[in-house]
Amino acid sequence: MFELILQTLAYSGIGLVVLVVGFLALDLLTPGRLGIHVMEGNRGAGLIAGTGLASLGLILWFSIYFTGAGWDGLDDAAIFGLIGVVTQAIGFLILDMLIPGKLADHCFDGGTERVHAAGYVTAGIQLSVALIICASLT
Repeated sequence: MFELILQTLAYSGIGLVVLVVGFLALDLLTPGRLGIHVMEGNRGAGLIAGTGLASLGLILWFSIYFTGAGWDGLDDAAIFGLIGVVTQAIGFLILDMLIPGKLADHCFDGGTERVHAAGYVTAGIQLSVALIICASLT
């Protein structure tokens, strides 16, 4: 029982580290401080941050479930979680090249009143990348 508790804490620790790294990566890709935008009530920032974190959580769930639990699966969870962070960032950058203007700036245009359409598209790329990674793990 104690062994399972330690493994659960270890997986939780890796998951939290991946989520923090993912949030920091999004912060680097977006204008200003993402956390400040969220706390100021910017709906686009909230959508992007929430979708990014949920997508990474989905990737982590699949990586733990399908690569095996126990101590041997810890490195898989970390690796696939970081692959999720990197591929989401790449997807964001590719989308930024395809859409006129600066995508990240448009995502926050709606402020507290509405979510700009670019925010939905950005959330879509994050979720799509996560689902691709999840499918590759099955």
